[in-house]
Amino acid sequence: MTVENPAELQAILETLDPGTRTLVAEADLANETVEWLRSSPGRYIVGCAHQEIMEAQESLAGTSPWRFWRVQELQNRIWRAKSLLSWLRELILSGHQAVRTLEEVEHE
Repeated sequence: MTVENPAELQAILETLDPGTRTLVAEADLANETVEWLRSSPGRYIVGCAHQEIMEAQESLAGTSPWRFWRVQELQNRIWRAKSLLSWLRELILSGHQAVRTLEEVEHE
């Protein structure tokens, strides 16, 4: 179901129980995230995250283990970029699961 008028969408959402509203919101958020990832800014941010991981891993491989602070800094750069990608992935997966749940309820 596609609703372009925000007031119409709000009216429909108000008729749903809170659990269903949450599922619809998760599904909608996942759709928006996928659209954003397909956009130029989305592709740029994901590309930056992958680049950050690659550069930090290369630097980490050449860093002496006794340079504790440098090792920690590089590990944090990797963690930050991987976290961003993980949050986006989780957002999309949770939306897909919400859609499956809504479809199961609809077929009951």
